[in-house]
Amino acid sequence: MKKLFLVIISWVISTGCLYAQLETTGVEITDGLEGNAQLKASIEQNLSNFLVACNSAVMNGSKPNVKKVLTSDAQKLLNEMWKTSPMSCPVSKIEEICLQTSTGYQVRNVPVVMLEADEEEQDQELVFTFTPTGLIDGISISIDENKYKEIMDEHESVEDLYRRQVIVDFVENYRTSYNRKDLKYIESVFSDNALIITGKVIREKPKSDYALQSLSRERIVYQKRTKKEYVENLKRVFAGNKYINVQFDDVEVIQHPKLTDIYGVTLKQEWNSDRYRDVGFVFLMIDFQDELNPLIQVRTWQPEKLEGRVLTRDEVFSLGDFDIVRSLVND
Repeated sequence: MKKLFLVIISWVISTGCLYAQLETTGVEITDGLEGNAQLKASIEQNLSNFLVACNSAVMNGSKPNVKKVLTSDAQKLLNEMWKTSPMSCPVSKIEEICLQTSTGYQVRNVPVVMLEADEEEQDQELVFTFTPTGLIDGISISIDENKYKEIMDEHESVEDLYRRQVIVDFVENYRTSYNRKDLKYIESVFSDNALIITGKVIREKPKSDYALQSLSRERIVYQKRTKKEYVENLKRVFAGNKYINVQFDDVEVIQHPKLTDIYGVTLKQEWNSDRYRDVGFVFLMIDFQDELNPLIQVRTWQPEKLEGRVLTRDEVFSLGDFDIVRSLVND
């Protein structure tokens, strides 16, 4: 932990911040809890205590003592995240709105420094969910805030708005499950009969011995995997890497025009780990037949580039590439 201490000290010196400022992070909810002063105060205090505890733990080389502000589920999430990378909050005051969800409340855009990530990827933002009484009930790494607003603004009905909120939460928790190496969560969000497709670029050799090597062509070869095979492969990846940082960009959410409980989510994924890095497009087909427990029925991954050019949207998997029948989406 000595390394982490030195990282924080150098950061404090370079920004001119005082040690006391690193340990103290105040929180103010600026909108969303009008008329409920007690809940507002509870969320502000619990989130502030959480961030202060993380800062103190980093400075002391210990684990954050935050049991009084977390539910048992959130404590497990924090333990798993902390095991892969301790985190600190680099600001002394946070001013954010509070959103109401179907199960409680949510505060987004909380800045943190993930100390085990590469230097250029350390600055990230967290999303905190709260119970109706103000306890922290969930922690995840957020998608870009502008993209979040864009996804929400595209809703066509109250039901669609609710599902888009669930999808964003789903995607953010799915992303964070890689960060915390949570195989159980990943298993739980995939249908047992899920279709999983991965692609890799191969270079075809010229047919003629006299052909120039520069004429070699690249193509993507696809492999289909079962849920069990996918999870077993992730298990090996998690065991072989200290820290995994997965980022989702360019997130697009589409509702099926006829089967309105089916959504397609397309995103660009940047995978960074100790031993491997890649960028590619991920497509998820999410089934909302069980509103409280949406499931991934299809997951595809394609490399971002082919022969030096970025794949167009028409070349990336989407809902239109799959014949969806009711037997597919019923487990």
